[in-house]
Amino acid sequence: MEDTMKQMRLRGIVIRLLIMSAFIATALPAAARTDKPPTAQETLYERQPEPAARQITVGVLIFPGFEMLDAYGPMEMWGTLKHAPAKVWGGEEKRVGVRLVTIAAKRGEIPSNQGPKTMADFSYDNAPPLDFLVVPGGLGVLPLLKDPATMNWLRAQAGKAGIVMSVCNGASLLAAAGILDDRPATTNKMAFHPSTAPGPKVKWVKKARWVDDGTVVTSSGVSAGMDMSLAVISRLYGKDIGAWLERVTEYDAHRDPSWDPFAAKAGLVE
Repeated sequence: MEDTMKQMRLRGIVIRLLIMSAFIATALPAAARTDKPPTAQETLYERQPEPAARQITVGVLIFPGFEMLDAYGPMEMWGTLKHAPAKVWGGEEKRVGVRLVTIAAKRGEIPSNQGPKTMADFSYDNAPPLDFLVVPGGLGVLPLLKDPATMNWLRAQAGKAGIVMSVCNGASLLAAAGILDDRPATTNKMAFHPSTAPGPKVKWVKKARWVDDGTVVTSSGVSAGMDMSLAVISRLYGKDIGAWLERVTEYDAHRDPSWDPFAAKAGLVE
C-alpha cells in the first residue's frame, strides 16, 4: 500500500512538471516577440533609405593598374554610410546621403592591377564637384607621375574638395602634384623609398597607419585605406557612425594611427 502511494505521488509530480514545461515552451516565443523587434536587421541597416537632407559626393580616382582594395576598401565604407539609420546619426536631420562615383582620365572600363575591370563613371572633363576625393595606389601610379592631365586634375581637386585622401602609393601622385609639399604624410612601407621619391618636400612619416593633416589624409598600404576611411568618417560624423560601420561590415578596425608593425618589418624603424 505504501509503495502504491509513493508511485501515485511520483506520477503526480511528473505530470505537473510536464504541464509546466509545456506552458514555458508556449510562453517563451510570445515573450521573445515582446522583448525584441521581429527583424533586428531592419533597425540596424536601412535597406532603402529615404533621401537625406544633406548629400555629399565622394569621388574615387581609378586608372589602369589601380590596386583593388585601395579603391574598394574606402568605397565600401563611404558607400555603406547612407544605410545608417537616423538613430545612429543622432536624428533624421543629421543624416547624410552619399553619392559615390568613379573617375578616370577617360570614362569607360578600367582594368585593375588584379585584373577585374571597373567602370569609370566620369572623365576628368565632366566629373561632378566633389566633397571628398580618394586616390588609390597600385603599379599604375608610375606612368601617371609625369602625366600633365592627371597632375592638373589633382591640383584642381585639392583646391575644391573638402578632403583629399590617398591609399598606399596613391600618395606618390599627390606628392608629384605638389599637394603634399610641407605636409606630414605616409605611404606603403614595403615600397616606401620609391613611393616617397616624387615628394622631396613632403614630411614623410615612416611609422603610421595613416596621417591626418586636416584637408589631406594619407594612409599606409592597401588595407590601411579602410582604417583611414573609418577615422575620417568618425571625425566628420561622430564615433557612433564609425562604430556602426565597423559592425555592419564586420571589420575589426585599427583606431590608433600610430599602429604600424609594417614599418619595422620593412626596416624603416627599429
